[in-house]
Amino acid sequence: MSWIKKILKPIAIVAPYVFRNSQTVAYPTERLIFKERFRGRHKFFFERCISCAICSRVCHSKSITMVEVEGREKTFPQIDYNTCSFCGYCVEFCPKEALEFTDFVEMAVIDRDELVYSPERLTEIPDLKDVLPQMKRRTEAYLTDKEMKYRKVKDV
Repeated sequence: MSWIKKILKPIAIVAPYVFRNSQTVAYPTERLIFKERFRGRHKFFFERCISCAICSRVCHSKSITMVEVEGREKTFPQIDYNTCSFCGYCVEFCPKEALEFTDFVEMAVIDRDELVYSPERLTEIPDLKDVLPQMKRRTEAYLTDKEMKYRKVKDV
């Protein structure tokens, strides 16, 4: 009789989870729609920047350096994502809102030097369909009383 309990006990523990909603998103065919305050890759606006270097000074990980850009007389922020912690100080303290966060998180590279983004590169956010051609739908996360669930929002 005890061997039957040993067999049925794990089944009884796992059974309720078998019929629940999925707890993951099938990335890259599905991609989450992130909340408004999500901190993804930065977007930079040349026309707003006054070259005050506050973003560089408040960066505790020293990921932002001010560099000269060809054809412009001021210096502009260059971000090294090797060390950036996405803390948000640069975005928060910028007096002219020249830096902002996007929902773009697909930054995987083979060479670590490619994670240093020049000001020109920060202005360009690639189209999501170019980066994830296999994406079929966008999914939204929401909370219930007991768990987080996902619902399909739109097909792409």
